Amino acid sequence: MGIVRTVASAALRPFGYEARRVRGARDPGCGAVPPPPPEVERAAAGLFRNSFPLSPAAGMTRERMVEEAGRFFWHYPFELDGVLLEADMKSSRGLHGRHRQRYFHLFPPLLARTGGSLAGKSVLDVACNAGFWSMQARLAGADRVLGVEAGEVNVEQGRFLLRATGLDRIEYRVMDFHDLRREDVGEFDVTLFLGLLYHLDRPVEALERLREVTKPGGVAVVDTSLSLLPGKALEVRVDRPHDQNFRNRLCLFPSFSSVAPLLRHAGFREVYYVPPRGSDLPRDYRREYRTTWFAVR
Repeated sequence: MGIVRTVASAALRPFGYEARRVRGARDPGCGAVPPPPPEVERAAAGLFRNSFPLSPAAGMTRERMVEEAGRFFWHYPFELDGVLLEADMKSSRGLHGRHRQRYFHLFPPLLARTGGSLAGKSVLDVACNAGFWSMQARLAGADRVLGVEAGEVNVEQGRFLLRATGLDRIEYRVMDFHDLRREDVGEFDVTLFLGLLYHLDRPVEALERLREVTKPGGVAVVDTSLSLLPGKALEVRVDRPHDQNFRNRLCLFPSFSSVAPLLRHAGFREVYYVPPRGSDLPRDYRREYRTTWFAVR
């Protein structure tokens, strides 16, 4: 373990951070987001959608849609014109499965902060995959949604979904998160940083980029898997390659106790974590091996 800690400290030292052993009980190091009011829960339930009719403006038949959909890896399941585009990963399958459960963990607390919808808000979805969360943000009323994604095929897939569903005011760009700059993309009321932090070897730099493109007073939503090793601030891992991982390299896997300090170090002035609510959540969220934070710039 001493060698691992030495490697981690050397990797982090240029950024002013150090991997160290944390003693004591699991502590998020910040306050918790309060439960959303029942009316916001109901509004969020009415806004969610992953099943769509085929838009008349799509310019494709149902058969053509199925043919085009077959070219892609589906990380998130969708239903188009009654055709189930099931997730390829077993853990993500089912229209009412993991990702719908994640939505009800993430979005009701977010909407409670923004008056019950995202109307009038701009949203940035970092590492957007095929745009599942970008689409939910637009359905929640966001005026402008930008999804950035390193994978060109994922961006093509996202644009296919926009064409098939007819959703507007969503733009996708091929862009690595390390290239995020305020002068290139602007600033956003809400920035989504979901399922990315635990893949990174430079977490502080990435969160500083996130802060730069979050408006003053805006909120960054950071959702991440967490290290299971007790008492470790950051765990050094070799990242697991798969079809949606474009950076097969060393990563610094955060612990439950390290995320809030990382966000504060990156310059966010307020940090809160979203505790699990109820039993209708994936197991990793219920056990807090994956958790969500709200960071206010």
